Amino acid sequence: MCGQFEASIRARQVLADLDESQVVDLPRPDVVKPTLAAPVLIANPESRKPEVAPMRFGLVPHWYKGYFKDWKATTFNARIEEVDDKPAFKGAFRYRRAIVPAEAFYEWSGPKGARTKWRITRADNQPLGLAAIWDEATCFEGGLFSFAILTRAAGEQMSAIHDREPIVLPRGLWSDWINLRPVDLAAPAPLRLVNMEAPQSFL
Repeated sequence: MCGQFEASIRARQVLADLDESQVVDLPRPDVVKPTLAAPVLIANPESRKPEVAPMRFGLVPHWYKGYFKDWKATTFNARIEEVDDKPAFKGAFRYRRAIVPAEAFYEWSGPKGARTKWRITRADNQPLGLAAIWDEATCFEGGLFSFAILTRAAGEQMSAIHDREPIVLPRGLWSDWINLRPVDLAAPAPLRLVNMEAPQSFL
């Protein structure tokens, strides 16, 4: 799965490559965890131009009308095999897609009490483009923009430590994805896994 990631310090450049008129600076935490905000690349619903906006990690669907704090569902990841069927996700998957630019994401392996932390990046040192969906909910406190990262069965590299992985799209497909055009979600990205307990150890 993907429960923690490093928001890309290159989000500004990512957007400039797509549309220089929309460049903005956004604050980011070092590590993004569920309920924190991160810069997310979307197509503006009205103009269809690419833009980067801060959104909450952990999707709250548009039909939810309660308080932020009362949304307890675990919706920071969405399985690609069932995203088009789940009530919380299906509307966003069909109409509101996003890319989360990230430098790395984290995963843990091993038994409880002896877990190993791994930092995963692209093997070519380019930013990760995590395929995501987003939504806008009108809660009691006001409007809330949020997102979930799509996951699939682990590829050859990730399967050594976990049975799932986030879907990483190559840079050339980011625009197609956010504009709802067909995209191959099966092709694995080249990944580098670093054991954080022993940084010299790679997979």
